[in-house]
Amino acid sequence: MSYTFDSRLGEQLYQLLPAVYRTRDREQARASASNIEDLARYLDAHGHLLDLIHATLEQQLEDALPASSQDWLLPYFARLLAVNIVSPDSAGKHAEVDRAISWRQRKGTLLCAEEIAEAVGQVEVVIQEGWKRVAMTPRIAMPLIPLQAWDDTLQLDKDIPSEAARHPGLPVTMVDLRRPSRAVESLATNPATQISKFAGIQQSWRQANYHGVPCFPGSFDDVSRRTVDVRTIDAGKGLYHHKRLLVFAPSPTGLFPLDSIQLKWSERTDSRYDHLIEEKDENGVWVIRNKTHRIIEISEMDMLEPARPYRIEGLNFLTELSVVSGGSLNLQSVEANIVSVTTPSTDEPVLTASDCLFVTLSSQGVVKLDSCTVLNIAHISTSVQAVDCIFNNINGTEITGSIEYSRTPENAPLSTDAKKMSIKSHQRNTDSVYGYDQVTDTPAFIAATNSLAARAVLGADTAESIYAGASDQTEMGYFHRGRKNRPVLIKGIASLSLPDDGGYPLSDIIFQDDLTVTSGLLILIRSAVPKLIVETPLNSEGNALASLSATDSLFQAIHVEHGLTRLEYCTVMLSARCKYLQASDCIFAGDISGVHKLPEDSTLNHFLNCLRFSSIPGAFLEDIKSQPEESVSKKLARALQLVDKAGNLRLRSNTLEKPVFDKYAYCKDLLDMELITARDAQYGEYGYGVLALHAAKAIRFGAEDGGEMGAYHHGYYALKAEAMLDKMREFLPVGIEPVLIYDKGLLQVPVDNTNLSNGGTP
Repeated sequence: MSYTFDSRLGEQLYQLLPAVYRTRDREQARASASNIEDLARYLDAHGHLLDLIHATLEQQLEDALPASSQDWLLPYFARLLAVNIVSPDSAGKHAEVDRAISWRQRKGTLLCAEEIAEAVGQVEVVIQEGWKRVAMTPRIAMPLIPLQAWDDTLQLDKDIPSEAARHPGLPVTMVDLRRPSRAVESLATNPATQISKFAGIQQSWRQANYHGVPCFPGSFDDVSRRTVDVRTIDAGKGLYHHKRLLVFAPSPTGLFPLDSIQLKWSERTDSRYDHLIEEKDENGVWVIRNKTHRIIEISEMDMLEPARPYRIEGLNFLTELSVVSGGSLNLQSVEANIVSVTTPSTDEPVLTASDCLFVTLSSQGVVKLDSCTVLNIAHISTSVQAVDCIFNNINGTEITGSIEYSRTPENAPLSTDAKKMSIKSHQRNTDSVYGYDQVTDTPAFIAATNSLAARAVLGADTAESIYAGASDQTEMGYFHRGRKNRPVLIKGIASLSLPDDGGYPLSDIIFQDDLTVTSGLLILIRSAVPKLIVETPLNSEGNALASLSATDSLFQAIHVEHGLTRLEYCTVMLSARCKYLQASDCIFAGDISGVHKLPEDSTLNHFLNCLRFSSIPGAFLEDIKSQPEESVSKKLARALQLVDKAGNLRLRSNTLEKPVFDKYAYCKDLLDMELITARDAQYGEYGYGVLALHAAKAIRFGAEDGGEMGAYHHGYYALKAEAMLDKMREFLPVGIEPVLIYDKGLLQVPVDNTNLSNGGTP
């Protein structure tokens, strides 16, 4: 079959026809001057309509249930089931409606409360009942739950007082100074075991030494008893009360991801890595899967053996990934320096990859790729089936197969026989052998060298045929499905020269070093820069240009010498020096300076300065009415339209409340028992710029849509926290108040320490 179908069902209809009709159609096409398969084109035309009908029917079936329905249908399901939807994001809303009946059946139970918190807040939580955290007076003949029902690892001699005192069921108030108390790894069969996700790593754990000294006071694994705190709940006050339900949730990490996990390939089977990688046989395929949401980097890789089908998911290989001859690879979300399959050619693909990134690819058999990038060269011996891919270079001879919506080099050794190779793109060309133009524009990657992923990020000057050339008119290659929630760290970029219109927006990028823009418009989405200097010059007429447009982004400092700075949902931690400034729903934690007022006769009315729904520093606004017109503060206030003609302050939708950011205790060594004082996160550390729970409500809920101001508006941190508590109140017993506590300890996997679990010191 040489005709390339645009419809899925049209091709199925064609294949269902008896072979004699398909053969006759091809022979008639070869005999005619047009070389067009009329029957195939006829069925393809019907297939377009059938595809639409089929998609409509599928969507109708999905919309029958709240778990799979479209978002706009949820209010109707909610009204039918009498559900009060409070979650701000789509996943939480679907969970509220889908589990409404289940939650009502278990109303008032701890399990129900935990499910609500995790579903609505979309975070992992650990719950403690308040009455278990307050001091209790022991009573004579108080029943004691058997030891083995608490923890089957404890072997205590009741005749020895020091051992008998370790029974977890005793209402002990004074801590045992001889032993530390903290969370440790545990077997799933232990009655004391809980299962939680620690920064994307699922692990079973238990509390060691209930009555010991808390290693991390105030954390989820602090179970010591306190006197009743009757103060109003606020910033760590009023937590320990029998009418409280303590909900520990991991602190939001913000734009900066947690460090990657590195291990040798030979170490993957060690017991300490059981919670990271799983290996098992699934229907004859040996699956090697990343069980976490973290990046796992494999070094010192060995060749996969024996020869059999392998499926690898979510791992990064720093060296070569290869399989012995006779084996095959199926890769999902994999990064690798070199991938090699020496299995001879067969009818079925010997290398299948989806959402993968390679430097060099080599295969002796059929290759099937979906949304992949090959940075250096792809050695293909026989055939390739590729869609939404980027090939920098291809090596081979008369390569057959199909390449759809992909970038290939102009000199790629592809078969010129349309019966053996088909090319599809968004540009039809009847004069071409394939019927479509081949996308050969050179991809412009950001000049980063720190990681494989960084080298695959498309730059702003990338051709539209690549950044909008995929089948769904989005970016080709490894990041075809986007980088949201998995930003890429870029090192070593000192300056950028950009197109005047900004070109392809730079999204989900963390710049480690200061950045200077020498020309053009910089467009950032969900990105972070320590110090940004924009030196875009004036145009030929001497007028300023739009220089910076940022959304959901984070900066330490901004300095825009000329032109307009437009910020939406951004946080500037230290200083913003701009000539013209338009900001909405932003946080300026430092100072604002350098803003000029447009002249009355200016033609740049679209550069008019504006601040709305933002947190602004109030130092320069103190006693602003009495300050002279020529003062720097008065000029700045007038430029930002923060005073009226009479000099009176008018904040409108803005606030002068000072932002309060969460503090983090960073501990590199989990066995270090030294208490580490919590501090503000620094640029590059997770949690940088995240608002604290006790930050002013004018900031946490001060955005135009009721969400939080600043760079994490898109994360719904504040709205999720409040939605979680509101929903839990509906399903808790009367009088029980849930309290949310951000806990950094839930970002670290509990230690596996034999001495500690047996009651000793680490």
